[in-house]
Amino acid sequence: MRVGMEDLPLFDLTQVGHDIGFSVVVPGTPYTNVRYSGVVDEGRMQLSSLDEGRGVYTLQARRAEEGVLPAAGPAAVQPASLAAPPLSIPPVQARAPSPPSALPIIAPATANSAPPVKLPLPMLRDLSPNDLAPTPLMGWSSRQKLGSRTDDAAIRQAVEGLVESGLNLLGYVYVEIGDGWQGARDTQGVLHPNERFPDMKALGDYIHSHGLKYGLTAAAAPKSCNGMEGSYGHEGRDAQTFAEWGVDYVVYEWCGAEMLHPTEPEMRAVFQKMGEALRASGRDIVYGISQKGEFNVEQWAPRTGANLWRTGNELEENWASVSKAGFGENGKEYASGPGKWNDPGLLQVGNSGMSADTSRMQVNLWAVLSAPLMLGNDVRIMTRETVSLLNNREVIAVNQDKLGRQGKRIAQTADTQVWAKQLADGSVAVAFFNTSLRTTAVTVTWEQLGLSGAYLARDLWWRENLGIANDNYRVVLTGNTSMLLKFSKGP
Repeated sequence: MRVGMEDLPLFDLTQVGHDIGFSVVVPGTPYTNVRYSGVVDEGRMQLSSLDEGRGVYTLQARRAEEGVLPAAGPAAVQPASLAAPPLSIPPVQARAPSPPSALPIIAPATANSAPPVKLPLPMLRDLSPNDLAPTPLMGWSSRQKLGSRTDDAAIRQAVEGLVESGLNLLGYVYVEIGDGWQGARDTQGVLHPNERFPDMKALGDYIHSHGLKYGLTAAAAPKSCNGMEGSYGHEGRDAQTFAEWGVDYVVYEWCGAEMLHPTEPEMRAVFQKMGEALRASGRDIVYGISQKGEFNVEQWAPRTGANLWRTGNELEENWASVSKAGFGENGKEYASGPGKWNDPGLLQVGNSGMSADTSRMQVNLWAVLSAPLMLGNDVRIMTRETVSLLNNREVIAVNQDKLGRQGKRIAQTADTQVWAKQLADGSVAVAFFNTSLRTTAVTVTWEQLGLSGAYLARDLWWRENLGIANDNYRVVLTGNTSMLLKFSKGP
């Protein structure tokens, strides 16, 4: 970018549609790093800076006509408020210094750059199990509530939220940082974080110091759908970097890669390549893949080395979205088990579109599905009710049962469903759902459950035994509610 007669380099350039962001290093002693974000349209930009204790500044710029340079003069940078002095960018004789402790940065692609090159892929082969994730993952993901603009401080606050709520002691230990941490590559191809994440290893050390596990999202395309640097063509180098940072879990997102590799075999090969790279990194790293469940992903995902895979779109904060994803898992139970899990999406407990009843319905369904219990709420500001819906040890035990069986639907009417899951101790967890608005009775028979004889029924939410039953069991549910029972062999 030219200011007066001086060319100022841009760093961490990202662009999605008309939205653009970049950092400018302003010469001086010491130099100043300013992050701008805004819009670009028809060759003109309108941006503003973050308020980092210096006030907020606006920047207006236009694309120079070919062969014509702007006349020398003061920079078009103006303060947005008179409360802060203007940021001066005078003409200088030397280029702005590179960021400290960093190798030279490769300039990000621009609109005039050549399109990404389609790289050769490995021959398909089946990777053996990596013996990781023997039970479904539990933890929190930043992607739903914090999005791609999250930062180091917010992740640390989320760690504190998990610890202060006590959810970490119940198994919610994975902290997954979504797309948005990536910066640019240096001349050696090493991927560096952006200015919002100054030290990824230090952040990982902080997560580990609280007994939690460190997760990152990476992109399978040259650029993620948020415009961040992808791992395409750099899988081995990035896997090694993740290992050096102490990463325990990598989510590999497909968004954008379909432009280069539109077929199922190609998709599988791309995911296999990262699976191989993670295994060669020298660190045990749980591997998750996210591609909206395309091409019947559950049929081949384990062969790529994946431990879990998304089976559909991101969930919205309502029961309609949750129920479609969760009930849609029926028939996929053959693919799930220790070390390999179907993932229908994040828990929506604590989000505005979910009531206590529908939240409990999702927890019950995810428990019998052996689905990852990854939280999609803001764990920095949880209410007591939210925590109480997430800290039921008996319900968590159903989800984390070491047998690792995914439950299946055994009965259904227009308004009700019954799902059952075999447990390692020989008992059966049974979830009853009433999806109508009226009170409805739901009955399950021993024939449907594959049982015979007397069984003790226990309500896992009320935490009390309900007595001995033979042949069948009947519950009455009010509208849009559920019940989770455990049937154990009686006397």
